[in-house]
Amino acid sequence: MFYIVAKGTGLIVTDGPNRTRAYKTHGAARATRTRLCNKAGWNVSQLSIVATKHYQSPKMTVKNLMSGAPVEIDADTPWCCNPASETFWSM
Repeated sequence: MFYIVAKGTGLIVTDGPNRTRAYKTHGAARATRTRLCNKAGWNVSQLSIVATKHYQSPKMTVKNLMSGAPVEIDADTPWCCNPASETFWSM
């Protein structure tokens, strides 16, 4: 399995909200990367293909809204699941 990853941020890139994030073969990932370059304005040098077993999601540190303690979360965590947001604590 393979991911398409933006080189600057390390986040997984897809070609649509309901599209797959992992591709079974390297060729399928390359085809999707080419499609992203042609339609979405990416450049081939900006995207890399990484095997799922080698991918490490980027982390960021936020301040817990209730306790003020620093918490490390994935960079692609939705705002409603982020302990630094009021939405997280109001649910």
